[in-house]
Amino acid sequence: MERLHPLSQPPFSSPMQLAATAGQAALKDAGVSAREIDTIAMIRLFSDAAKAWASPFGGSNNPPESVARRLGATPAQRIYSNAGGTEPLQIMVELLQAIARGKTRLALLTGAEAIANQRFAVRNGYELDWREAFDAPLDKREYHKRFVSKEELNSGLSLPVHYYALIENSQAQQMGHDQQQHRQYMAELLAPFSTVAAANPYSQSPVAYTTDQLAAANSGNYPISLPYSKLLVAQDAVNQAAALLLTSVGHARHLGVDPGQWIFLEAYAQGEDQYLSQRVDPGRSAAMARVLTATMDMADASCADMDLIDLYSCFPCAVHAACDILGLPMDGSRPLTVTGGLPFFGGPGNNYSLHALAEVAMQLRGKPVRALITANGGMLSKHAAALLTSDPARAGVLDWDDDRVLTVDSADIPARPMIADPQQGHIISYTVISRRDKAAIGIVLAETPAGERFLASSTEPAVTGSMQDISPIGRAVDVQEKDERKVFSFRE
Repeated sequence: MERLHPLSQPPFSSPMQLAATAGQAALKDAGVSAREIDTIAMIRLFSDAAKAWASPFGGSNNPPESVARRLGATPAQRIYSNAGGTEPLQIMVELLQAIARGKTRLALLTGAEAIANQRFAVRNGYELDWREAFDAPLDKREYHKRFVSKEELNSGLSLPVHYYALIENSQAQQMGHDQQQHRQYMAELLAPFSTVAAANPYSQSPVAYTTDQLAAANSGNYPISLPYSKLLVAQDAVNQAAALLLTSVGHARHLGVDPGQWIFLEAYAQGEDQYLSQRVDPGRSAAMARVLTATMDMADASCADMDLIDLYSCFPCAVHAACDILGLPMDGSRPLTVTGGLPFFGGPGNNYSLHALAEVAMQLRGKPVRALITANGGMLSKHAAALLTSDPARAGVLDWDDDRVLTVDSADIPARPMIADPQQGHIISYTVISRRDKAAIGIVLAETPAGERFLASSTEPAVTGSMQDISPIGRAVDVQEKDERKVFSFRE
């Protein structure tokens, strides 16, 4: 199980080159030949998942085959995953199920991002060619269910940071924080993550920030979407790759892999939530609560039993939500990451959790310890949690013959109705999106007296300015339709 140092590659390595390098390191670490691999699964690149990250230099039409050619492997199965931060855990469990049922013997799970290389080349006028084409069969996954609703998109919410800001501001209100108090809280929550990242040679930003540095607003920590500034969110400009080798105990013995390197999955659950705007409590995820609780219950364990923990940390609210469910301290007294987290270690697209898995696997080796890894995707929408152990006696909890890996269905979670033509209501969350070349836009999630939800926006400087000074949660608003968009104003 291996990761790739972000600075150890030539300046224009493609994601395929990075993934193959990580795969080569994993094979060397295990002492296994690439010819033994019968399945290669790769986590979907951001450039293939969203227009905002599209590569101008092209890419591979079959990423697993690109990796296979570089490794000298001839897999019978090639999988290219869906998008989402839970995919590394979900694909890992799928491959382990296939191994348990005799359908796969040795699988390589890998993923990579070269967004830093891509952006450097664009900024400096380099013309790269990352195109690769193969005729080999490919199980290319597509996720057809939207993470966001049309009402959310029509309101002006576009990037994940905008949606998570609504979650964050809802949490701030519940904690009784004003804007400055919550900014300080977020900085205190994340500063210990940066300390871990500073000691990690694979980090994109190996800097131990102080709370004051993270809370300060300046040119290096500029506002993005209230309450967030640059240093408080996942950093996507990385060159990072990770890889795991998955097999059975019997085949590991056959291949001569050192038993001291074996890591087992003890418990696992996954699930999905409703659209953010329709969640009963926009500050939390009911699906996350069910998934995390089920995982710990499956292993009859609590966080006190965990030696290592890595919470998905794309935004502070994701960490807070998980800690609140698991009963973990948020004061830095217990490490909540093994890597340094997405804002400091780096946020390699959908692939972050594969890095957490690799780091946990390295730290578990030869020690009787257990670890919990959580992941989320969408807008705190998709969730997965895995409990790993180095103790083979604990590996018998999961029933690999049961197709029903505990899955929480969004249809089983209550949802608030949306209203198409709201006239008035009160604000339950908000954000102000700062854009360097355009006027700031204020967006509110609001509720009518009948409990129906709606989103509306405003670009009026007086409105957005007041929102940046004092939280408008609880204020009454009137709504009008303008240019096919719902525009709000504060009711005096």
